[in-house]
Amino acid sequence: MQNSFYHIPGLPVSIALLADLHEKDYSFLSDLYPVDLIAVAGDVLYGSAPEDGSSAAERVIPFLSACAAKAPTFLSPGNHEWMLDQEDLAMIEKCGAAVLDNRWVSGNGICIGGLSSGIYTDYQRFRAQKEERYPLREVSHRKEAPLPDTEWLGDFEKQPGYKILLSHHPEYWTFLKRRSVDLVLSGHAHGGQIRLFGHGLFAPGQGWWPELTSGVHDGRLVISRGLSNTAALVPRLFNPTEIVCLLPGES
Repeated sequence: MQNSFYHIPGLPVSIALLADLHEKDYSFLSDLYPVDLIAVAGDVLYGSAPEDGSSAAERVIPFLSACAAKAPTFLSPGNHEWMLDQEDLAMIEKCGAAVLDNRWVSGNGICIGGLSSGIYTDYQRFRAQKEERYPLREVSHRKEAPLPDTEWLGDFEKQPGYKILLSHHPEYWTFLKRRSVDLVLSGHAHGGQIRLFGHGLFAPGQGWWPELTSGVHDGRLVISRGLSNTAALVPRLFNPTEIVCLLPGES
């Protein structure tokens, strides 16, 4: 695992950006660089929802609790959080991690928001309409991915202070870059799975030779290559998993 450090001009706090754990080992937290807050940009879960009626949140609460014990922790739902329901979200909040499901929190001159994955939001709508605990996975297997709920971003932009937005999908940058947000934190692309000549090979939502897979873009978008590999038949090559640490000031 690689630690990547980026200095962001104007950033008032230090941040650890974690994404795409997918229920893998999190022992790396014992050596986490000391930061002011931890931003978890989605996909802490993986696989299928429990069939015995138990809570999906139980599988990731140990990780989120360990994060919250180190620094204030904020989670924005990614596409793999589709299986969480309101009871799960309440359990996660009790463990000390704030769930930013299309909402924001403010304090100490900072406003932190979370733009939930459109797939996650679509599942929540389906569940509310059908009154089922877990919707069928086919809901997200449409030709075009569901769009996120962006109506609340207008009010978010008007908030005072330095505005940080967790947004699991880096491809949302096509419209987020027009927003008055100081910093956007993403994951999802897994670094492009295989990296050749400094570029990722493939990313969901972007296709072949994607542009947004890693690093800092336009000075405001930061993308984590993620903490695990979920493509069992396609290894990560020239693409180590990473923890991203964002520090105030010039590099």
